[in-house]
Amino acid sequence: MSMSESPKRQRLLGLFALGWLLLNGPLLTLWDRPILLWGMPLMPLALFAGWAGLIALAAWVAEAPGDS
Repeated sequence: MSMSESPKRQRLLGLFALGWLLLNGPLLTLWDRPILLWGMPLMPLALFAGWAGLIALAAWVAEAPGDS
């Protein structure tokens, strides 16, 4: 990365890397347990919570004032 890239672009690239890790197969197996929360299996809850968190963070970074 060069120094001329905007901070927003760097944050979005970092968020992409975080999403890549969160949705990676080997790390998803950490949530594959026979545990129920609110009557639902842990794996889909963790998957959708992580996905929703990534979307919320991406919206926050994209809408933040500053460099474009």
